Amino acid sequence: MKVFSTYYDKVPELDKNVYTFVRVSRAEPPEWLSKTISQYVDLSDIFGPTKAMLEECHPTKDWGTFEPRYKDEILGALDKVDTLGLLNKISSEHDNLPLLLLCYEAPPENCHRHLIAGFLGINIEEL
Repeated sequence: MKVFSTYYDKVPELDKNVYTFVRVSRAEPPEWLSKTISQYVDLSDIFGPTKAMLEECHPTKDWGTFEPRYKDEILGALDKVDTLGLLNKISSEHDNLPLLLLCYEAPPENCHRHLIAGFLGINIEEL
């Protein structure tokens, strides 16, 4: 299973036929998203930072507080093997296309997409 990540505003310039788009932000996706891609997998309930978390320690403003809190509250509630199994299942259900994790944060160094990769022990290439 190959996994990439990017932010929503980059989606319009990507080839829509080569990825399985996976939403990992709990905030509502941009209104244009469903018009730009025909379908996406919504894993926001599993991977998305909570509204309270974003209000109290937004990743681009307070990464030092956000990162340990996200790891504890969100990733700490997950089982690595089960989560990898879920992602593999999603990949196989979508013709084994690479998964593309989507959220709002453009700078990958302050984004939970890469904390997910670290938790799962997989390489995620940023597009």
